[in-house]
Amino acid sequence: MIIHKEPISVETISGKPNENFGEYENVFVVDDDSELGKKVLENQPHFNLVLDAQENLIDITPTERPPEPTPEPTEVELLKAELDSTKEAVNFLLMNSF
Repeated sequence: MIIHKEPISVETISGKPNENFGEYENVFVVDDDSELGKKVLENQPHFNLVLDAQENLIDITPTERPPEPTPEPTEVELLKAELDSTKEAVNFLLMNSF
């Protein structure tokens, strides 16, 4: 896998788990199957790089993931909610009409 330094992003390609297959500059190359590679894949794109004194990548620090967006209700869910409200209104009217 290739980890671009700025902005941080990750690229992988089947069959080339630990090569700079794009011949990029300013990247780190990490074996996809290494402990670090698995950690990167698990957390991407939400991590910061941890470098040693020689600027070698030695680890990552996961960062907080933004909250998952709340899915919009489907048309069926909206219609069901409307039907339930209508049923409640009809029941109220029937119970209070005498």
